[in-house]
Amino acid sequence: MLQPLRDLDEEWWHRAPEGKWTIAQILEHMSIGVDLVATLLGIRADKTNMRRRSKPYQSVLRHLLLGVGRHPGGLKAPEASRPSDHPDPELITAQFRMGVERLKEYDDMWTDEQKENVFVAHPLLGDLNLPEWARFHYLHCRHHVEQIKWRRRWLEVH
Repeated sequence: MLQPLRDLDEEWWHRAPEGKWTIAQILEHMSIGVDLVATLLGIRADKTNMRRRSKPYQSVLRHLLLGVGRHPGGLKAPEASRPSDHPDPELITAQFRMGVERLKEYDDMWTDEQKENVFVAHPLLGDLNLPEWARFHYLHCRHHVEQIKWRRRWLEVH
């Protein structure tokens, strides 16, 4: 996620075509999501009686998205993960890195049972466990990296 941001001109963080997110806003959107999921998984780490609460259509969507491996475009970001108007690149980069680090720590420290049976709800896909969240974030980051690359190409000519 952070590779395409190396050597980014400072002014480019906050420029985008009309109606599109800036690179800083894309990264803040990702940072909010990773940080929130890491926080909620951490809070629920010791829960032992959780059950997946997904609706049938959410289960189908979850299996499609995580199985096929393509994050669909054109979806509106949930309110909780929408970026601010002018995010601070250093702050959101640190937030993203810390969220990813916490998810890696859970993967290293948690038992297989915890990884499979501690859930955090996704607004579209329903409850996801740690491996599913890791897959989702990978796909989601890949989707937004393509947007960042496109945005950099746009910035080079505008």
